[in-house]
Amino acid sequence: VSTQSTGAPRVTVVPKIEYLTMEEYRSVPRYMLGRIKYEQINSLVDVINNLTCRRYKILDTPANKQSSENMKRYTRIKEEPETKETKDAFWFDSEDVKDFAPMINLKITEFTKILPILRHCQRLRQVRVGKKERYIVLV
Repeated sequence: VSTQSTGAPRVTVVPKIEYLTMEEYRSVPRYMLGRIKYEQINSLVDVINNLTCRRYKILDTPANKQSSENMKRYTRIKEEPETKETKDAFWFDSEDVKDFAPMINLKITEFTKILPILRHCQRLRQVRVGKKERYIVLV
């Protein structure tokens, strides 16, 4: 986790998930792809990068400067227990997907269809913590 020096507001540099190459797309098993197009996968990568940046931007903003909506997200995120898989890793969870979906034009059904492809191509790793799923960004 990279941050700026003290005195300035904290800014976490969140790694971006790389786009799938055409070669990787062709290596994905046909049953996973179905009717999903190459462009759909890479547009979802953009959405996930945006979602992850928003999550860490909320964490970087001091609690007293949060809007009421973001304050609810902030407290939820801060209360989530850290696990050995998520420690020192950038991740988001299923609650983040539900929270941010309307703001970033994310269709939950599209996300659930493309997620196995991103896991197959080693862009994300899925970890269960209780009943929640966490998605770790692999760089």
